[in-house]
Amino acid sequence: MRFTLPPLIQRAPAHRSFTALCALSVCVLAACGGGGDDPSGGLGSVSGVLSGLEQGKSLVLQNNGGDDLALSANGAFAFAQPMALGASYAVTVKAQPVGQQCTVGQGTGTLTAAPTNVRVDCVGVGAGYTLGGTVSGVPAGQAVVLTNAGGEDLAVAADGAFTFPRPLAAGASYSVTVKTAPAGSGCVVRNGSGVVAAAAVNTVAVRCAPLSTLPDGEWQQDRCQASASGGVRDLWRLSVRGEGWSSVDVAVGTVNYPNGQCDGVGVASDPRASSRRSFWFQPQRSEAGTGLAVFWGNTQAFQYGHLVAPVWTRVALVRKANHLCLLDDPATLSTFSTAASLEPVVTAAIAAGQCYAPR
Repeated sequence: MRFTLPPLIQRAPAHRSFTALCALSVCVLAACGGGGDDPSGGLGSVSGVLSGLEQGKSLVLQNNGGDDLALSANGAFAFAQPMALGASYAVTVKAQPVGQQCTVGQGTGTLTAAPTNVRVDCVGVGAGYTLGGTVSGVPAGQAVVLTNAGGEDLAVAADGAFTFPRPLAAGASYSVTVKTAPAGSGCVVRNGSGVVAAAAVNTVAVRCAPLSTLPDGEWQQDRCQASASGGVRDLWRLSVRGEGWSSVDVAVGTVNYPNGQCDGVGVASDPRASSRRSFWFQPQRSEAGTGLAVFWGNTQAFQYGHLVAPVWTRVALVRKANHLCLLDDPATLSTFSTAASLEPVVTAAIAAGQCYAPR
């Protein structure tokens, strides 16, 4: 497979006024004689829903550290300052209501023409349910920084249990990701997202490992494909064999979902029981770059445990944060032969949904 880099997107300066931009839009439409494609990308606003705020109380939200928005009632809200489509947004709580704690869900992303679905949930201090889990693999003297839906950060400096300080209301959504991994390590999150039931959440599992290793476990492809029953993602099940990472057995299966968006947990098929091919990967050398590690080696394909063809193919497995990518294009491997040079190729592959994340 070949990977091409996505084009750079130029954004309009943030200091332009809404009036000026509206005037410019009117002029463009008048000159073109209609509402055709807008090369500027258009404008939109960041919006969402507030719930749980007690009567008579108020809070203040911010977007990208500014554009303060004071709210005193539950329901839909929208920031006043318009943004260019394609721009990034990050909603946070600037001021909490007295006696309550409010958390932001789905508060970060890239603005598109579709409405944003930011959620702000408030609970009384001491009420609600805690969000936490366990962390392993944190190097001595370092820490992993976790974030919940981009609205609350938590630094964990040792292996063991962790809990975010702010409680969540029943029905609130959560999404735990790694904001900052320890130096030289990559961290993966399992059971990191969901909806709070009427109980504490303590099943989030964060596993950190040096980028110089290929950790065991299940990895599912980001890309969701349509299937007869809804949606499906490819599944890798990695098993390291021998001492010194002499080989990695990659069983290939699928994760099936009842919907075309591959939402929810999904049901994994047994790779050994499927007709999908698996492969062995034998690392020859590894090299670390900026935030990634490349494992160069050879593969042979198997089916039902039998060798398909006695031909070794040169490939590279690349780890970048929570993603694992397979590069098997000879031209790519010849042109980008170092870890540093592969970084933009891997970034493009991740953006295209071609790489795998922990299941």
